[in-house]
Amino acid sequence: MTKVWLVPVFAMIAVGCTTTEPTGSAVQPPEWYEQRQAELTERGFPRIADVPTVPQRAADAEDRIDPDSKRAKDLAVRRRTALWQAIIKDPRSAPTYLTPQEIAAWGDEQLSRLEGRPGPADFLTDQEVASLRARFDRRRARR
Repeated sequence: MTKVWLVPVFAMIAVGCTTTEPTGSAVQPPEWYEQRQAELTERGFPRIADVPTVPQRAADAEDRIDPDSKRAKDLAVRRRTALWQAIIKDPRSAPTYLTPQEIAAWGDEQLSRLEGRPGPADFLTDQEVASLRARFDRRRARR
């Protein structure tokens, strides 16, 4: 008697697993899909099928060198020197002309942006307030 209630449950599961919608390649994309795809192609975006892949690198003769040999060590020194030269010649490696306080202030500003806090207040200095008062402090016309 207790297993009789399982029959409708299995029937509902069987009905739920069947569907009337087409599956696989018979599903049609939305109407806007082809228009958007053409727009992206005009902008220069490649299709995923056309994106080139990096070929597998064949084992070079350098890979077969014993790492403890003099030749491997010379090769490592040459690579390290070439990398160092590339870093030095890169315009982004130029020294900074900011003071440590300016760098710290910039870092604090970036942290406040990340945390959602308001940035530092941009109030007028006392000198600027005094110069504005001197410029606009005029006697009023009296009748």
